[in-house]
Amino acid sequence: MAHLENMRYRKQPGASAVYEDATVISGMSSNTAGTPVAHDNDLYDSTAPPPNADLGYNYEKKDLDYTGYSTGSHAATSQHSGSVDRTPRLNISKSQWMTLGVIMIIAAYVRLWRLSNPANVVFDEVHFGKFAGKYINGTYFFDVHPPLAKMMFAAAGKLTGYDGVFDFKSIGLDYIAAGVPYVGMRMLPALLGLSMVPVTYISMAALGHAADACALGALLIAFENALLTQSRLILLDSALIFFTGLTVMFWSLFFTESHRPFSNRWWAYLLLTGINMGNALSCKWVGLFLVATIGVWTLKDLWEKLGDLSISPIQYTKHFVARAIALIVVPLTVYLFWFQVHFSVLHKSGDGNAFMSPEFQNSLDGVSLGHTPRDVYYGSRVRIRHDATNAGYLHSHLSNYETGSKQQQVTLYGFRDDNNYWVLTRTEAAEEKHLNSSDPNALEQIKDGDIVRLLHWKTYRRLHSHDERPPVTTNDYQNEVTGYGWQGFKGDSNDHWRVQILESDPSVPESKKKLMSIHSKFRLIHTNQHCALFSNRKKLPKWAHEQVEVTCMKSAKFPKTLWRIETNINEKIPADAPLAEYKRPGLIAKVVEATAVMWRVNNGLTKSHPYESRPHTWPWMRRGMAYWGNGNRGIYLLGTPILWWLSFIAIALFAGLQVVMFFRDCRGIHDRLMGARERYFESVGFLSIGWLLHWIPFFLMGRQLFLHHYLPALWLAIMALVGSLDLFTRRMSRRVRQALMFGLLLITIRMYFQYSHVAYGSPWTRQGCERSKWFKSWDYDCKRYLDLNAKPSITELDIPKPTQSVSQNIGGQPLFISANHDDPPAAEHFDPLEHENKLNEPAPRIDHDKLNSNAEKLNEEMIKAATTAGEPKDDVMPNPAHVDENFVGADAGNPEPHSVPAAATIPSQI
Repeated sequence: MAHLENMRYRKQPGASAVYEDATVISGMSSNTAGTPVAHDNDLYDSTAPPPNADLGYNYEKKDLDYTGYSTGSHAATSQHSGSVDRTPRLNISKSQWMTLGVIMIIAAYVRLWRLSNPANVVFDEVHFGKFAGKYINGTYFFDVHPPLAKMMFAAAGKLTGYDGVFDFKSIGLDYIAAGVPYVGMRMLPALLGLSMVPVTYISMAALGHAADACALGALLIAFENALLTQSRLILLDSALIFFTGLTVMFWSLFFTESHRPFSNRWWAYLLLTGINMGNALSCKWVGLFLVATIGVWTLKDLWEKLGDLSISPIQYTKHFVARAIALIVVPLTVYLFWFQVHFSVLHKSGDGNAFMSPEFQNSLDGVSLGHTPRDVYYGSRVRIRHDATNAGYLHSHLSNYETGSKQQQVTLYGFRDDNNYWVLTRTEAAEEKHLNSSDPNALEQIKDGDIVRLLHWKTYRRLHSHDERPPVTTNDYQNEVTGYGWQGFKGDSNDHWRVQILESDPSVPESKKKLMSIHSKFRLIHTNQHCALFSNRKKLPKWAHEQVEVTCMKSAKFPKTLWRIETNINEKIPADAPLAEYKRPGLIAKVVEATAVMWRVNNGLTKSHPYESRPHTWPWMRRGMAYWGNGNRGIYLLGTPILWWLSFIAIALFAGLQVVMFFRDCRGIHDRLMGARERYFESVGFLSIGWLLHWIPFFLMGRQLFLHHYLPALWLAIMALVGSLDLFTRRMSRRVRQALMFGLLLITIRMYFQYSHVAYGSPWTRQGCERSKWFKSWDYDCKRYLDLNAKPSITELDIPKPTQSVSQNIGGQPLFISANHDDPPAAEHFDPLEHENKLNEPAPRIDHDKLNSNAEKLNEEMIKAATTAGEPKDDVMPNPAHVDENFVGADAGNPEPHSVPAAATIPSQI
């Protein structure tokens, strides 16, 4: 490699560092040492090649050219220094476009073949198909992902005739029998997946790679099995990967215009980068990793410009502002825009209401919360909502705890019924003082710092706490909260609660000092135990009707101890008294709230799943994930092994070379990597950083993770593999280079055919399936497929067993395959919000007759105890002297339609 000594490093002002290798470019002029050197004009001007410039190391110049560095007579001159700029130019010839067209035809056949198979609901189509129906019907739902991809499915369904009635309730439901245009809905992700083929080609060309490498990259993406599987179903990842690809493509194209900053095309590519980055973020939050990738490379670019003395401070400021607008403001605007569309379409009350705040619910059609007298007085009957969790209202009913004091239960309940009402009263001493005042009938407003008692309106028990552990949260700093007393009972000091107003409405300044409906957010502090009324969304056992636990917590944080009065009833309040109602939030407030709920719920997806996997297993594809199975067919997410392994090796090779070259640079040894070092860093380096930022963050997550989370990183890794192969084979002969590329393509196609059965859900043989299992952890079910060596049993032919499925053998005779085996079953869809949904499920109805019968028995026993023992003591539940004859049991009455928090089904992906 003696010719490497003739390379010269040259840093052009305002341009990337380039290395001249006269031998590679094939210029034939000589310098004083007799080494061939190309002149500037000859070196880059493809219109005037020097003599014998067609071959260089037995390779044509057009194939050796590093991304079309073209200056010469057609060169762009630096606007800052007048020197030649040598940044990559995109120059795709007509023949290359024709090649891409042929690749697209092949890819279309691969991606769209038998898109109608299977004609059943598959995996998370359960969720996203149903969400499409919600959009069509306009009913609000909650999901852990941003809305864009789901709205795209809704649009596709609407255009193809889906009426939103089919509910996608469970895996295996028949689309054809229900008349669902599922092929049209699946066509959307399929076309998005197909679009990644030209996106890959153009991205690689813009990154400076040769035509044959661009074609190879496009073909590898077309035949990759995991990307194929994911793009044939109604799932979000195709949209995410598509917008990720567009972002990378336009970002790469943006740098091809760096020789003409602030030109129309320069602005177009930069703005399109920001728009598609916002679209990716609006599909799934994995788009945040894309934001990080572009952000890192933007900082690198601005750092290099900062050291370029040819760029004035004003020009540098323009570059900075342009990138800030396009890469920060534009993506955020796009994110807000799609949420605005989302909220506009989902304008009706739906099963997602319970996840959101009352203010948010109040913005939906069919919901009217508030409109209640503003000022809260002693004697008012109020309904108190827990502010932080949206889990419901402070509630009690005539059922006792089975643990602790066994006094009456106090819970949170999501429905609005009469058992949510409490009467705010004074303490016994304060009541006597008030009765002796000059005007005992006058209304007195409750103020910050007042000590009150809360009397349950239906059962005449007072809100009570004492040094007893709750039934579920048994920590020492948690006290049980009960209903204690009876009608006519004077109560004791454990019924005393101090009102502490912490937050108020700035538009109503008095709400900071005086308790007001809706406007005041307050705590109730127990005066004896010095604990705050608290709830953390934990559900009580079935004997407490699975309602949400309420406790009194010492040293509790503010959010989960905040309460608001939503309904305020007092006959003495004048008819013209001011009213309070929930304000309808604006777009920003709604997006912030929705994003906060999505974030909280995402962090709570920690339940184990049979097919979950951790990030360290993804690059070598330890296992896949079963999506669907029926008879002798199944769909299993599994990638193309050779591409997954080699792409990871390419990333590791880049990292290793960077470390080695760093230490060699420190020792004054500047490796040129056969003249490809700068292009290697700018292309493969960018893709490797993107891969790293799409993989490493998953290690920080404690939530459920699956193999499909790796797919955006996989796309970047495959391009890094092809880019590395391109740059490191440019000095090889054409025959060797193309043999390597063709060999990789051939192996990929071979594996595509081998694993296409689990991608398309097509019939297979058991022998072929078993041979394809390179690892035991690839747990797709081979026993469902035909065994070519099996001999049919006459007994089985005459009397099929219920546990067997009938398939056709090659000879035409039916073959029965047992369904009872030890292989893992196909993955059922799962609800990552299972815990969240259970909190929002309506509590079971209570048997009122049985409850009233038990209450009568309890009354008799307690009356007897009260007459024999005298005055009752705390923690000994006396029988009430009177049971309200109108009381018909806890949770009686029908809930208001808009407040029923029915369980939502939430998809699995990030």
